[in-house]
Amino acid sequence: MSIRQLQDLSDELKEEAKHDPSRDAEYHAIYKALQDKIRERDRKRPKCILSRFEHDLDLMEEF
Repeated sequence: MSIRQLQDLSDELKEEAKHDPSRDAEYHAIYKALQDKIRERDRKRPKCILSRFEHDLDLMEEF
């Protein structure tokens, strides 16, 4: 599942859990999966892309 799908499902289950406490465990499981997916995405994302930074500096020096 994508992060966006997990967020939508998490929001839906959160609202249902307010009215039906038995859905609370399901909400927590989806929320944990969402947090794991976000951590995995952030771990794979490059921290700093030097080529973009150098390009911006080159543009600034021209002016």
